[in-house]
Amino acid sequence: MNITNIKTILLFSLLVGTVLCEVEDRIRVCVEVDCPDVGNCPMRDTCNDNDMCTNDGCNGGRCVHSPIACDDGNACTQDSCSPNQGCVHSPISCDDSDPCTTDSCGSNGCVNTPISCDDSDQCTSDSCGQNGCVNTPISCDDNDQCTSDSCGQNGCVNTPISCDDNDQCTNDACSSASGCSHTPVSCDDNDPCTSDSCGSNGCVNTPISCDDNDQCTSDSCGQNGCVNTPISCDDNDQCTNDACNPLSGCSHTPVSCDDSDPCTSDSCGSNGCVNTPISCDDNNECTSDSCGSYGCVNSPVNCNDGNQCTYDSCNNATGCANSAISCDDNDLCTNDGCDKNTGCTHTTVSCQSTTNQCISNECDPNKGCVGTNINCDDGNACTSDSCNPNSGCVFTPIVCNDGNSCTTDGCDRIRGCFYTNIPNCGIVSVPRPATCRPRPVCPCTELCCGPHCCQNINLDLDLDFSDLCDF
Repeated sequence: MNITNIKTILLFSLLVGTVLCEVEDRIRVCVEVDCPDVGNCPMRDTCNDNDMCTNDGCNGGRCVHSPIACDDGNACTQDSCSPNQGCVHSPISCDDSDPCTTDSCGSNGCVNTPISCDDSDQCTSDSCGQNGCVNTPISCDDNDQCTSDSCGQNGCVNTPISCDDNDQCTNDACSSASGCSHTPVSCDDNDPCTSDSCGSNGCVNTPISCDDNDQCTSDSCGQNGCVNTPISCDDNDQCTNDACNPLSGCSHTPVSCDDSDPCTSDSCGSNGCVNTPISCDDNNECTSDSCGSYGCVNSPVNCNDGNQCTYDSCNNATGCANSAISCDDNDLCTNDGCDKNTGCTHTTVSCQSTTNQCISNECDPNKGCVGTNINCDDGNACTSDSCNPNSGCVFTPIVCNDGNSCTTDGCDRIRGCFYTNIPNCGIVSVPRPATCRPRPVCPCTELCCGPHCCQNINLDLDLDFSDLCDF
């Protein structure tokens, strides 16, 4: 193609384009042949939808609006397009709402890395839950009752325990299931009539009591141990209820066949009463349960065994108990006993020696009989007191003779010998003066002077009283 042809084509195209642009301006129609890049051409904005998210063009006479691509090749952004702004690249959220992960975004997008809850404590179990890390104390229980379980810096420690109870009467052992056991040492002497035990000094074999506190048994001990043989309370009377109460023994209660008793349906014949009793048992061993005209009656039982040597009481669960009282008065000078009718007795111990009647075996409440010389003082000044080992105390009357014929000799139990002057003996009687001079002052005691004073005997008033005390 020569240059002339090319110029012709170009000129034609230019002319046609100009015409089309003018037509477009008039009728606003889209055509495939666009205006040239020079000059004003309203054809350019014919398909512009004012949306920055599309590429606008014309195809087959129709406008085409193709979405633009906003992918920025970054996995950590969310790509979108705003009609007013165009492409928008918003950072994405990598939060997985899991408190147990650390959330971030890398070249491949979100990364949710599990966090470490290790607290470096060997005594905790580390985990992560809905609220984040949980460090729960671990259990060091090894389910072995023979260890003491604890936790230290290296973790659980299970230390064997000591089962030694320092009791020489037990065999000490340990079971993983039940722990320490202390099995009593066997002190069995193969005697069924002894209670075998072990104390600080070894085995003790104490005779057992076969008393079962049951008045309805006869109690004894034989080669097979205690025998508690039931006694028979049958009185062969069909109209009595024969029974035995462990507390009071046999009872023979007349059968009440009275049909007026609301508590029984009663009759009694050759075969005895037929009774349908109601139950009034209050499960109290201290009451006697019965039924009366007003219903059940639970009367207190009488535990008095008529024995002054027992303390009588009652336990609701076991009933009457008659325990022996103690009559020990802590006095070694009495023999203590008990009389069932009068109670405690305290008989004085006899400490009399049978070999020496002069020794008094006195009794000390804390020591008992103590030998001491007896006191033979009879409190009588008129006897000479002594003791004969064979016969005991000897009280010999004393002789009160003063050798004076003008005295009457006697003895007073309190003062001893006394000598009473015989009136007018050895003294010449003189007429008694009408008056007496004042009593002289005696050179000794009044008791000495008194009998010789004027008012007692007839004396010569001119006598010298200085010798009166010599009489």
